[in-house]
Amino acid sequence: MRQMLTTFINALMSAEADAVCGAEYGARSEERTNSRNGYRYRGFDTRAGTLDVAVPKLRQGSYFPDWLLERRRHA
Repeated sequence: MRQMLTTFINALMSAEADAVCGAEYGARSEERTNSRNGYRYRGFDTRAGTLDVAVPKLRQGSYFPDWLLERRRHA
């Protein structure tokens, strides 16, 4: 169950990052406005336990799934 949730959440975030970039991951496109630059790994607490999700990073600007995770703040 946890693995299925992790895979689903990662796929949703990847699709959103693709939409922000204007092209799918690794694809060349004239419409591309940004590129991916790896992932940030974050813990996401659920009733099924803590999931380790991979949040995509972008070369320019930022992508953060506000619908899923709270931003981390410095103390």
